[in-house]
Amino acid sequence: MVTLFGWWASLVALLMVCGISPATGELIPIDLSIFGSTLYRLIDTSVDPLVRNHDPWSSGIEPWELGNLVGGDMRLPRPRFRHALAGPPDAAYRWPNATVIYSIDGTFNSSELKFINGAMREFERHTCVRFRRRRPEDVAYVSIDNIEPGCWSDVGRGVERTVVNLQPGCANALTTPVHELMHTLGFYHEHNRLDRDRYVTILYENMLPDESLRDNFDLVDPGNTTTFNVPYDLGSIMHYRKDAFSKRPSELDTMHARVQWEGELGQRNTLTWYDALLINIMYCGVPVPREPLPIPSRWIPAKAYGRRDRFRYQRVMRTVGAN
Repeated sequence: MVTLFGWWASLVALLMVCGISPATGELIPIDLSIFGSTLYRLIDTSVDPLVRNHDPWSSGIEPWELGNLVGGDMRLPRPRFRHALAGPPDAAYRWPNATVIYSIDGTFNSSELKFINGAMREFERHTCVRFRRRRPEDVAYVSIDNIEPGCWSDVGRGVERTVVNLQPGCANALTTPVHELMHTLGFYHEHNRLDRDRYVTILYENMLPDESLRDNFDLVDPGNTTTFNVPYDLGSIMHYRKDAFSKRPSELDTMHARVQWEGELGQRNTLTWYDALLINIMYCGVPVPREPLPIPSRWIPAKAYGRRDRFRYQRVMRTVGAN
C-alpha cells in the first residue's frame, strides 16, 4: 500500500510549524516574514493588458506568472497594515473550522463565474474545506474581485477583508482560480520549498534580466515551514512551469527536473492528489505520516482522493505509522 502513494501526485505547500486546530475557531498563524522586503511590492498597472490579452494555451505561461508581486501573485501586508492582523507582525491566519467566508464583489461574466464557483467546488469535492457566502455579521472574509490589475491573492485569512483578484483573463479556466484560492488557504509556491534543489535545477541564466525575479525562486526558512512529510510534487497546482520568468518562453527553460518525471512541470488542470492530501492534513485532521511518502513521478488528479478515500487514507496511515 505504501508504494501506491508513489504514483499519486500533488501539492506540497509551505506552512508555519505550529499546532493545527481544524475543529475549533482558533486562529493559527502562518509566518510570512521569510519574504523580507519583497513583502511590500506594489501592484504594477502595466500587468493589466498583458493578462487581458494573454493566452496560456499558446504561450505556455500561466497568467499569475505575469505579475510583479511575491512569487508573481502573492500580495502580502504592507507595513502600515501590520496592525490589522490579529497576531504577530507579518502573520496571516488559517481559516477556522475549515470554512472560507467569501463575497463575489467583481463584475464577472457568466463564464468567469462558472470557473470561480467551479474552483470552490473542487476544494469541497476533495477536502473538508467549505466556502460560505458572507453574512452581514462576518468581518473576516475574502473578496473575489477584479478591480485591480493581475491575477493574485492575499495569503491566508486576515481579521477583516482579504482579496483574490481575478482581472479579465484570469478566470478563463479552473487553473488560476484554484491556484489563487490555495494562497487564500495559506499555501505558498511549491518551488520555494527548502528541499527544492534535490528535485529541480534553477537556470538563472535563462531568466528575464530583472534581478528581482530571482526572489521568486528563493528557498524558505526551515524554522518557519513544514512539509508535513508530504513529498515534493513537480506537478502541483502551486508549482510554476519549466519556463516561468524565461527571457524566451517555450525556447529557454528556467527549471529542469532532477528526478524522474512524466510530463510538464506544474500543470494546467486543478488540484492533484497530494494537493488534496496536504489540505486535509492542514485543515481536516488527517494524520501526518511519520515517514515521508514516496516522490510522485507523474501527475494524478485529486479525484483519486475523494470523500470515501479520505477514510481509507486514515486507515492506511495508521498501518504505516502516522502520528
